[in-house]
Amino acid sequence: STYLTILGFNSAIPTINSSPTSQFLEMEERHFLIDCGEGTQVQMRKAKVRFSKINHIFISHLHGDHCFGLPGLVASFRLLGRKTPLNIYGPKGIKKMMDTIFEITETYKGFEVIYHELLSFKASVEGAFSVDVFASAEEWSNSGVSIRSKAFTSK
Repeated sequence: STYLTILGFNSAIPTINSSPTSQFLEMEERHFLIDCGEGTQVQMRKAKVRFSKINHIFISHLHGDHCFGLPGLVASFRLLGRKTPLNIYGPKGIKKMMDTIFEITETYKGFEVIYHELLSFKASVEGAFSVDVFASAEEWSNSGVSIRSKAFTSK
Protein backbone atom coordinates (compact mmCIF):
# COMPACT_ATOMS: atom_id res chain seq x y z
CA SER A 1 0.00 0.00 0.00
CA THR A 2 1.03 3.59 -0.59
CA TYR A 3 0.36 6.60 1.60
CA LEU A 4 1.45 10.19 1.06
CA THR A 5 1.35 12.55 4.03
CA ILE A 6 1.63 16.24 3.18
CA LEU A 7 3.63 17.74 6.04
CA GLY A 8 3.87 21.18 4.49
CA PHE A 9 3.20 23.04 1.25
CA ASN A 10 2.61 26.46 -0.24
CA SER A 11 4.49 28.40 2.41
CA ALA A 12 7.96 29.94 2.34
CA ILE A 13 7.94 30.37 6.12
CA PRO A 14 6.40 28.29 8.89
CA THR A 15 3.28 29.80 10.43
CA ILE A 16 0.65 28.54 12.85
CA ASN A 17 -1.48 27.30 9.94
CA SER A 18 1.08 26.28 7.31
CA SER A 19 4.55 24.82 6.93
CA PRO A 20 7.19 24.88 4.20
CA THR A 21 7.36 22.01 1.75
CA SER A 22 7.75 18.43 2.97
CA GLN A 23 6.03 15.16 2.11
CA PHE A 24 6.32 11.76 3.76
CA LEU A 25 5.81 8.81 1.43
CA GLU A 26 5.14 5.27 2.67
CA MET A 27 5.39 2.74 -0.14
CA GLU A 28 5.57 -1.02 0.32
CA GLU A 29 6.85 -0.72 3.91
CA ARG A 30 9.57 1.75 2.87
CA HIS A 31 9.59 5.36 3.97
CA PHE A 32 10.81 8.41 2.06
CA LEU A 33 10.94 12.09 2.93
CA ILE A 34 10.62 14.47 0.00
CA ASP A 35 11.91 17.94 0.84
CA CYS A 36 12.50 19.12 4.39
CA GLY A 37 11.46 22.71 4.99
CA GLU A 38 11.81 24.39 8.36
CA GLY A 39 9.38 22.88 10.87
CA THR A 40 9.28 19.44 9.23
CA GLN A 41 10.17 17.66 12.49
CA VAL A 42 7.19 19.21 14.27
CA GLN A 43 4.88 18.21 11.43
CA MET A 44 6.35 14.68 11.47
CA ARG A 45 5.53 14.40 15.17
CA LYS A 46 1.98 15.65 14.59
CA ALA A 47 1.54 13.04 11.83
CA LYS A 48 3.09 10.33 14.05
CA VAL A 49 5.86 9.63 11.52
CA ARG A 50 8.50 7.31 12.96
CA PHE A 51 11.82 9.08 12.39
CA SER A 52 13.75 5.79 12.47
CA LYS A 53 11.91 4.47 9.39
CA ILE A 54 13.29 7.13 7.03
CA ASN A 55 16.35 5.94 5.11
CA HIS A 56 16.03 8.10 1.98
CA ILE A 57 15.54 11.88 1.85
CA PHE A 58 15.09 13.70 -1.46
CA ILE A 59 15.68 17.46 -1.66
CA SER A 60 14.27 18.89 -4.88
CA HIS A 61 16.35 22.10 -4.79
CA LEU A 62 18.33 24.26 -2.38
CA HIS A 63 15.81 26.99 -1.67
CA GLY A 64 15.37 27.40 2.07
CA ASP A 65 11.72 26.42 2.11
CA HIS A 66 12.75 23.00 0.78
CA CYS A 67 15.94 22.31 2.79
CA PHE A 68 16.36 24.44 5.94
CA GLY A 69 14.85 21.69 8.11
CA LEU A 70 17.37 19.08 6.94
CA PRO A 71 20.35 19.90 9.21
CA GLY A 72 18.15 19.85 12.30
CA LEU A 73 16.49 16.61 11.27
CA VAL A 74 19.85 14.88 10.71
CA ALA A 75 21.08 16.17 14.09
CA SER A 76 17.89 14.88 15.73
CA PHE A 77 18.44 11.45 14.18
CA ARG A 78 21.71 11.25 16.13
CA LEU A 79 20.06 12.38 19.36
CA LEU A 80 17.43 9.68 18.82
CA GLY A 81 20.19 7.06 18.58
CA ARG A 82 20.25 6.41 14.85
CA LYS A 83 22.95 3.99 13.69
CA THR A 84 21.75 3.03 10.20
CA PRO A 85 23.03 4.91 7.12
CA LEU A 86 20.94 7.74 5.69
CA ASN A 87 20.79 8.49 1.95
CA ILE A 88 20.28 12.12 0.98
CA TYR A 89 19.59 12.89 -2.68
CA GLY A 90 19.76 16.45 -3.93
CA PRO A 91 21.37 18.95 -6.26
CA LYS A 92 25.06 19.75 -6.39
CA GLY A 93 25.91 21.64 -3.22
CA ILE A 94 23.79 19.64 -0.78
CA LYS A 95 26.82 17.88 0.72
CA LYS A 96 28.81 21.12 1.02
CA MET A 97 25.84 22.84 2.69
CA MET A 98 25.39 20.06 5.22
CA ASP A 99 29.12 19.55 5.90
CA THR A 100 29.60 23.30 6.41
CA ILE A 101 26.71 23.54 8.87
CA PHE A 102 27.90 20.50 10.84
CA GLU A 103 31.49 21.76 10.89
CA ILE A 104 30.61 25.27 12.08
CA THR A 105 28.17 24.02 14.72
CA GLU A 106 30.49 21.19 15.78
CA THR A 107 27.68 18.70 15.26
CA TYR A 108 28.63 15.04 15.26
CA LYS A 109 26.30 12.83 13.21
CA GLY A 110 27.17 9.43 14.70
CA PHE A 111 26.00 7.50 11.64
CA GLU A 112 26.86 7.43 7.95
CA VAL A 113 25.24 9.96 5.65
CA ILE A 114 25.54 9.08 1.97
CA TYR A 115 25.06 12.06 -0.33
CA HIS A 116 23.89 11.63 -3.92
CA GLU A 117 24.43 14.95 -5.72
CA LEU A 118 22.68 14.99 -9.06
CA LEU A 119 21.42 17.11 -11.87
CA SER A 120 19.09 14.40 -13.07
CA PHE A 121 19.11 10.66 -12.78
CA LYS A 122 17.22 7.42 -12.83
CA ALA A 123 18.08 4.93 -10.13
CA SER A 124 16.89 1.90 -8.28
CA VAL A 125 16.39 2.37 -4.53
CA GLU A 126 16.61 -0.75 -2.39
CA GLY A 127 16.01 -2.79 -5.57
CA ALA A 128 12.28 -2.21 -5.33
CA PHE A 129 11.71 1.34 -6.51
CA SER A 130 12.40 3.38 -9.60
CA VAL A 131 13.36 6.95 -8.76
CA ASP A 132 13.57 9.78 -11.27
CA VAL A 133 14.99 13.14 -10.29
CA PHE A 134 14.80 15.74 -12.98
CA ALA A 135 15.78 19.36 -13.44
CA SER A 136 15.47 21.86 -16.22
CA ALA A 137 19.06 22.35 -17.42
CA GLU A 138 20.95 23.62 -14.35
CA GLU A 139 17.92 25.36 -12.89
CA TRP A 140 16.71 23.40 -9.86
CA SER A 141 13.70 25.66 -9.31
CA ASN A 142 12.02 23.66 -12.11
CA SER A 143 12.72 20.25 -10.64
CA GLY A 144 10.96 17.24 -9.25
CA VAL A 145 11.19 13.80 -7.77
CA SER A 146 9.19 10.81 -8.99
CA ILE A 147 9.21 7.55 -6.98
CA ARG A 148 7.48 4.48 -8.40
CA SER A 149 7.22 0.95 -7.11
CA LYS A 150 8.73 -1.53 -9.55
CA ALA A 151 5.74 -3.75 -8.79
CA PHE A 152 3.61 -1.19 -10.64
CA THR A 153 6.08 -0.50 -13.46
CA SER A 154 7.47 -3.97 -14.25
CA LYS A 155 5.87 -6.32 -16.75
